Amino acid sequence: MPRLRTRYYDDRLDAQLTNGCQQVVILGSGLDTRAERKRADGVAYFEIDDASTLDFKKARLAANGFDARVTFIPGNYVASGVLPLLYANGFNPELPSFFIWEGNTMYLTRAAAMKVLTDLCQGVREFSIAFDYMDEAVVACTTGDPQTSSFVERFAAMGAPWHFGIDDLNAVAHEAGMTVADCRTVADLYRTYWPSEPLDSIIYEHYSLCTLTP
Repeated sequence: MPRLRTRYYDDRLDAQLTNGCQQVVILGSGLDTRAERKRADGVAYFEIDDASTLDFKKARLAANGFDARVTFIPGNYVASGVLPLLYANGFNPELPSFFIWEGNTMYLTRAAAMKVLTDLCQGVREFSIAFDYMDEAVVACTTGDPQTSSFVERFAAMGAPWHFGIDDLNAVAHEAGMTVADCRTVADLYRTYWPSEPLDSIIYEHYSLCTLTP
């Protein structure tokens, strides 16, 4: 799943860069390397995550000879708000921007996730946002598949429970003032990129990636 997810976001980012995107924002960036792998002239990268994660990442990049041209923003975008953190660190809301929200939504409450989307609609002139999500049955452990439920329960046991699932993406987009530009299940990506590989878990049909635009 992570490899297919990476391919989806990379493809979306390549398309945005081709179409004139000037700012890329990665929310809850973790160890994302796109600022280095997808470096482009005239494009500014911003990454938001907790300070300890960003400090570790900067140290590893430097130790391996990478000069990441990215604005690292330590902070909690749920508690502080995405836009205040960006505005305080040189982000220009008038420039075309692309937001990558990878591996985050399921850990948030519905209210917190919707606030991210509505805040961006109100505060950024031209943007798209790509993110991944599980459906409600996975989050609630009601798929009837023991393997899937065990997968979710392992995250909860590690102190990272899932809270938010989406069954109707169009309704979520409409509530946020957005439209769905693209949506694929991980199973769709398997069939596209690995047609010979077996779909050995039902979770691939319940896990999706999408791109929304205002």
